[in-house]
Amino acid sequence: MQPLVNLALRAARNAGQDLVRSLDRFDPYQSSDQEKSKFVADCAIGLEKSIIFELKNACPEDSYQGRETGFHSPAEGTPRNQWQICVIDDLVNFRVGLPDFAIIVSYIVNGKTEHTVVINPMNGDEFSASRGRGAQLNNRRLRCGQLREINQALIGFKTPNHTEGERAFENRQKITSLISQANDVRALGSSVLMMAYTAADRLHGAMLCDMDEFSLNAGSLIAHEAGCLTANLTGQPLIKAPADILVANPRLLKELIQKV
Repeated sequence: MQPLVNLALRAARNAGQDLVRSLDRFDPYQSSDQEKSKFVADCAIGLEKSIIFELKNACPEDSYQGRETGFHSPAEGTPRNQWQICVIDDLVNFRVGLPDFAIIVSYIVNGKTEHTVVINPMNGDEFSASRGRGAQLNNRRLRCGQLREINQALIGFKTPNHTEGERAFENRQKITSLISQANDVRALGSSVLMMAYTAADRLHGAMLCDMDEFSLNAGSLIAHEAGCLTANLTGQPLIKAPADILVANPRLLKELIQKV
């Protein structure tokens, strides 16, 4: 395993342990909506800062981008390398106590994601990938499945963040079409975990709307290193966040593109 992956894993694990402890101490049943919102914000911002602080001790010359805390640049020089950190993907699941959210730590060199770590602190799943070196789940090599037929497939999906607008309406229509044709579907919440689950063949594919760059960069590297392909909803392979994407093994992806 690459040294930077080990560094990212250690920082993500420490934050994950703190996150689980915070959840154990917090009582949602006796808390107002305002108190719940403050708790979520405190966890996301505080632990993001703690990951950045830990990484900076080892890599002070790099820059850092947090989903909640923004961009952090070293005092001197122009850094070529950047860390991206997100402590809670997906905030809705975390807020209501669903144990399906992820901590993301990615390392980007010249605009390309070279290493990434995605962990679910609630069940111990630790996904990692390095460009050209494969993807792993809990130190075991990942390879995507080879299922070809959508009518046999278990497909994950994430609905658009916005309920209004032509694009959101069209994407919901596509999801409805997908539901009618797949063997079964799952809406799990965390987009990056659904991409990782596809890489691990827990899902056979996924249609994910409005992915931001944190989840897209991390999820795409894990999926590609496990043998999956990604495309936008028109079948184009070049994807930029915010993105609506399809992910699956190469054979199933072709059928997904045709069906949606």
